[in-house]
Formats: sequence, C-alpha cells, structure tokens
Amino acid sequence: PGADNTNDIASPLWMARGMTMAATARLAIAGVAAMCLMPATHSFTTGPAGLCLSPSAAGRGALCGRSVMAPPPVGASLIGAGTGAAVGRVGRIGGLRMAADEGAADAGKGKSVLIFAWFHAEPKQLELVRRIYKKKGFTDVVVQESPVHQISTPRGWYQTFISCIKDGKPSKEGGGEEIRRRFDVVHCMSGGFLQLYLLLAAKMPIEFDRLVMDSTPILPQPKAFVRFARAYMNDNGMTVVPKLLPLRLHNGYQTARWSIGATYVRLKHKGFIKKQLKGLDPEKFEATNEWTRWAARNSARNNYDIIVDDAINTVFNRKGLHTTFLYNKDDKYIDTNEIKEIMAKCESFGGRADEVLTKTGHIETIFRKPKLLFDAIGDV
Repeated sequence: PGADNTNDIASPLWMARGMTMAATARLAIAGVAAMCLMPATHSFTTGPAGLCLSPSAAGRGALCGRSVMAPPPVGASLIGAGTGAAVGRVGRIGGLRMAADEGAADAGKGKSVLIFAWFHAEPKQLELVRRIYKKKGFTDVVVQESPVHQISTPRGWYQTFISCIKDGKPSKEGGGEEIRRRFDVVHCMSGGFLQLYLLLAAKMPIEFDRLVMDSTPILPQPKAFVRFARAYMNDNGMTVVPKLLPLRLHNGYQTARWSIGATYVRLKHKGFIKKQLKGLDPEKFEATNEWTRWAARNSARNNYDIIVDDAINTVFNRKGLHTTFLYNKDDKYIDTNEIKEIMAKCESFGGRADEVLTKTGHIETIFRKPKLLFDAIGDV
C-alpha cells in the first residue's frame, strides 16, 4: 500500500492504460476512413459531438462506458471537423487483464528499434508504445509519426520525398530523433509501411535486417484506402454507405481524386522544379527529378501496380532481411492475400518471411498481447 507502481508493466494501472490505449488507437482509423469520402481534408473527428472520448481524455484513461466497435447512435456520421479521430462509443476496461508474464521486462543488453506509427496516432499512445519496448529490453527506441496528409496521397508522397532529399527528414517542420542509421528492428504499424517506403525510396540511409509488419502492408494504391474506409464504416454502424456506394464506384472516386492530385503535382513540378530543388548537387537533382516525375506520372495515369511493385522491391529486397507479418487473418482493413503474395516475394528475394497470427484488432497486439509480438522477435 502506498507504493508507486505506475512504471510496473504488470500493475493494474499499467494494464488499464494498455487497454485504454488499444481502444483509442482503434479510434484513429476513423480519420483514414473519412479521407476516402471527403475531398481535401487531412484531419477528422467522427461521430456526434459530445458523445466521444476526446484525444486528451483518452490519454488519461477517461471512459465513456461503451464499446468502441459498437455501432454509433442513429444520426452518427462522418464529420470533417477538427483534429484527431474519435468515434461513437469507447469501451470499459474494467475486468480486462493482461497476463503478468506478458509484461515482464526482458533481461539483456539494450537493443534499438525504429517504429513507424499508424495514421492519427496520438502522442500518449506513442509514448506507451515506447515504454512497452523499453520494458522489453530495447534501450534505443525511436518512434516516427506517419502524418496522413504526407503519406496517403501522391501529393503527400511528393512533399515527403522532396523534404527527405533537401532536409534529411520526412517533414521540414518536424524535429525528432535521428533515423539515418542502423536499427536492430524496424516496426511498421498499419500506414507506417508507406512512410518506410517513401524514406527508403528517397535514399534515406536506414539500415536493418529485422522487420515487423504489424497489420500491414497498406499498399500505395487507391483501392487499399477504399478497403480501409469500407471496413471502418461496416464496423461502426455506417453500413448504409457501403450499401449505397458500390465498391466499383467508390474505387473510381478515390482513383480520380488521386489522379487529379498527381496531375497537379506534375504541373507544379514542371513549373517550380528549379526552385524546389535549389542547392542540390547535380546527382541528387537528377535522381529526385526522375523519381518525382515517375511517381506523379504513374499516379496520374492510374498505373498503381507499377508503384506497388516498386514499394515491395524497395522495402523487402534487402540482403539477409527477416520479416515477420503480424496480423489477424479476419482483419478487413487489409488484404491478407497480398500478405501471402509478399511473403512469397520475400523468399524469392533471398530473405526470410514468417507470419504470426493474432486475434486482436487492427494494430492492437502491442497493447493487448505484447508477448505475441516480443516472442516473435525474440531472436533479436
């Protein structure tokens, strides 16, 4: 009694925080879903005002006493207003327990990990991810945010690529820790895979031979984001939208949005390339000019298969790479057939690929079943 056990991963308070963060992380997918329905918006709040758990409250473990995946009340809709993502109902965590042995800290020397977070991840969620890794013996933990407006459209790809070349980081506004080095593990969560692809395509010197693909890949193509949006709506009482909006039409709408954005990038690049790339040496200038024109041209022409192939080759075609795909085979936010195909390609590249199946929801394993994750990378 009276002891401070807030840092003990097996304590009831820690377990409560883990479960709360799992729930609030799940809410963040609302923003990506909304992107596939509303034009030119980068951040979202979903669900009727006053009903949801606020982002700040989520970090403190405040609860609304309802289930996160239960349908929202009648009248709930996607609303593009404000930042963050919250939806409908937020679950109670009383009674949920994480096994003590799942949280026990591993002994041994320190290890390094670079984590590419999911879209709309909140600072307190990312801090909990950092603490979980540190409890498991990783003393060098770097968490890289994945801003949805930079990662999820051809216009964002262009901006991210240019920033990496000119500023040595994904965003010229952001600070953050140095990522141009070797890591023992790289962990991609959901949309974080696209962040890794763009950085490697921009020749950022990130070295690794152990990769975790957590509820991903979400590939650089419109239909991947449409799949994500429709899964979210079906899970949250908005089934009327997928029913009224046929999949073919939804894909066409999203593809048209991306093509228009890519055409804008092509025009902007032609008109302002010298200003955009001012100060680069000739070799970097030519490499940057070539990739940005290639990506914008193929996006504008709807040649996403070419971009997908490049993403797979860029990330997975690495000598000695061992990749673990951690996912729920019933996860409707991703295409599990694509995972099987990529695993086969990993083997053809000369690497090693294995899968770890989970029963948890999208990106929730690290919060709800961390032992599953850390057992899978126990060879590090």
